[in-house]
Amino acid sequence: MDFNEALTAFQAQNYPLALEHLSSDTAVLSEDEIRLKAEVLQKLKRYEDAMNVWNVAIANFGEQADFYADRGVCKFHLRFKSSMDDLNKAIELDPDNGYRYACRAYVKDKIGDTEGAIADYTKANELDPGNDITLNNLGLAEEKLGHTQRARANFKQADSIAGIAHITDKYFKEKPEPIVQQKPTLRSELRKMLSSRSEFKAFWSDALKIMRLKK
Repeated sequence: MDFNEALTAFQAQNYPLALEHLSSDTAVLSEDEIRLKAEVLQKLKRYEDAMNVWNVAIANFGEQADFYADRGVCKFHLRFKSSMDDLNKAIELDPDNGYRYACRAYVKDKIGDTEGAIADYTKANELDPGNDITLNNLGLAEEKLGHTQRARANFKQADSIAGIAHITDKYFKEKPEPIVQQKPTLRSELRKMLSSRSEFKAFWSDALKIMRLKK
C-alpha cells in the first residue's frame, strides 16, 4: 500500500487504481489515507462504503466539519433523512465557512426546501462573496420561486465572475415578478453541473461558447 501512488492515481482520475493502493483495513489508515479512501469511494459512487469510511474517520480522528459534510453528502445520495443532521453538524463545527452553507443549500434545494436553500446560499455568499457557483445556484433557487429580477442579477454577477458576458440578457425575457415556474431550460440544466468549482467553470464556459455559436 502506498499513499503517494494512491494520490497520484486519484489526481489522474484513475479511481480504481487509487483504491488498490489503499489498505482494505480502514482501521489502520492514517487520517490522510482515510480521507483519500473515502473520497475515492465517493468518486466511484460507492456511497455506502464511503459513508462507512467516514464513520471510522469520525471515530478515530474526532469530530471534523469535512468528515460530517462528506458523510452527509453520502447519506443524501443514499436517501437517508439524517443527511441534514450531518450537514447541520458541519456548520456547527465550521460556522464561518461559506462552503458549508452552500452544501446544505444544495441538499435543501434537492429535497424541495427552496426557501431554505435561498437562505443558505445567501449566507454562503455573505461569508464567501464573489463565488460564481454560489451566485449561480442562488439565482436558480430564486428562479424557481418566480423572483426573476433577483435571479437575473445573480446570474449576471456569476457570469461576470466566471468571465462569461452577455448571456443572461439573451436568456431572460422581460417579465414582471412573479412568474409561473417553468420546465427546466437548457441553461438551467447546464448550470446544475455542481460537482466541483473547477469542473463547473470548465464545463459551463465550454457550453456557453457552443450556445453562442448556435444563436
